Amino acid sequence: MVPVTGGAPASGGTGGSGGASVVGGAGGAPSAGAGGAPATAGGGGQPGAGGSGAAAGSSSGGASGGGGLNPADIVPGLNGYYWEGTCKGTIAVEGHNCPMSETSSSCPTNGINRETTMMVKGTTGQTYTINIEVRGVIGTRCYTGGTRASTASLSESGNNNWWYSGGTYANPTGWWNTYELKVSPSTGDASGDIYYFNGSGVQGGNDCEREATYLVKYNASFKAKGGGTLTFKIHDQNCKGQQNCGSNPDGTTACAPRTVDLSGMAATLPTTITQPPSNSTYKPQWMLIAVTSITSP
Repeated sequence: MVPVTGGAPASGGTGGSGGASVVGGAGGAPSAGAGGAPATAGGGGQPGAGGSGAAAGSSSGGASGGGGLNPADIVPGLNGYYWEGTCKGTIAVEGHNCPMSETSSSCPTNGINRETTMMVKGTTGQTYTINIEVRGVIGTRCYTGGTRASTASLSESGNNNWWYSGGTYANPTGWWNTYELKVSPSTGDASGDIYYFNGSGVQGGNDCEREATYLVKYNASFKAKGGGTLTFKIHDQNCKGQQNCGSNPDGTTACAPRTVDLSGMAATLPTTITQPPSNSTYKPQWMLIAVTSITSP
């Protein structure tokens, strides 16, 4: 893991059923362009709701965002949020898949949902624009009815911008490996307050359901109201998650996990995790989120 300015997070606790955990990284000012690194880093936020993944933690302080707003004061759980598709369960899997059936040896009829909810603080009812940076290694999914942040083709070896605003699942009868954010209450935004982190292609395309994982690195923004909530959700209809085994969708090949360059990012992985993160014999997919700035109209 490449350390960044702001120090390592302290240890924390876990909770909830999110299959993810929170680590407070550093704050920072926004960079220019998608995937850029923040110019300066301050302290991170406090832990939000954890999950059943790796341990959670936080660091103190926080850098001022646009308009002098401190991420630690508005979205303390988001600044340094480590979001992992934790491999957990005894369901039979094949290839590069890993179990996501929790304690069950079979998959429930409607699949598995893992949710983590965070509070938005600040002034109740006030609308905030939250600017974030996302890095990680994640599997594909296609959505429809919304807006793709980038129309670039999937990159096998480089970084991808897979932010998708609005819409819904492109294949509602097989909607596995979804990574979504629901903002509540409504901000009136055109997105309908729904965002997706792994919108890898267009409906009917070849990049929607690859059983492989790819690097992501991008900047994005969304709106939220003070006193509201951010709910992060993973849904997997067949309870079989994607592993960090490389870009080759051939499940008979050796698992070749990749590390993610976090240099210059205003967040760090939990101190209990080294790259590539591992759950027993599995190498789960994961993302790390840093809050680069917050503005308010």
